[in-house]
Amino acid sequence: MSAIPQDGQINNWLKWSAAELSLTLEENTREAEWLLSSLLNCSKSELYFQENELSPTQCELLQDWIRRRINGEPAQYITGWTEFYGHRFNLNSSVLTPRPETERLVDVAIHSLQEFDKPHVVDIGTGSGCIAISVAAEISSASVLGLDISGGALAIAKENAALNKITNIQFLQTDFLQFTPVKPVYDCLLMNPPYIPINEMDGLMREVRDYEPELALTDHKDGLIFYKHLSNMAKKWVHSGGWLIMEVGLGEHPQNVSACFDINQFTNKELIADFNGDDRILKVNVI
Repeated sequence: MSAIPQDGQINNWLKWSAAELSLTLEENTREAEWLLSSLLNCSKSELYFQENELSPTQCELLQDWIRRRINGEPAQYITGWTEFYGHRFNLNSSVLTPRPETERLVDVAIHSLQEFDKPHVVDIGTGSGCIAISVAAEISSASVLGLDISGGALAIAKENAALNKITNIQFLQTDFLQFTPVKPVYDCLLMNPPYIPINEMDGLMREVRDYEPELALTDHKDGLIFYKHLSNMAKKWVHSGGWLIMEVGLGEHPQNVSACFDINQFTNKELIADFNGDDRILKVNVI
């Protein structure tokens, strides 16, 4: 354990934080910068030009944050926010921390929706609202609905819509696996469902397994329940000519998900790679 700084010099606290985090994290400097810049409400670049010192209260809070991060709690939960698709999103343990690879889903959605004048979009399992709000922000003519079974998640999603001043979005608490629309009114359905098979949960990183909501991680079966249901019900949600755009997992999961849609003769579909070259998005045309 490194010696705790005896003054409020920001550079000293940054070095101490990075040293403490190096015991458990590879990206210790980046995470130290994130925590300290969040504490000071400044950018990472501004962190190195701060002339003020940390107050005693801030020093104590930073030490607490570092202890929590060493114990595995995600930095985004500790600070209460993260960035996604250029927007700020508040977070708590009711919702997943948005992943960078999920931004690819938003890219594909925005590109696909260009063919519609005033698209109607539904986001299944909206969580923090990061996907739905990002799409609504980029396409002001869109009408977006975010669905989630969790009231706690929807409270955060509504907070984030207000935070980002997004008005072309609504939220509804419902169980996707039990709810069926009266008629297919949507041009596009977006979904990043719980897709981790229950037998793989124990192998997850501690910060995911022990801190993120299990409801949003796994379907408690084979990781395909939501996709199978959507394959059966797609034409009740999305009209002919519309799109289903879904995030999928790694390994054999993309092909297994794609096969769910073969059963119902969805032949116009495409697996799309993320920025790491992994197939992480399945795009299906509803005909």
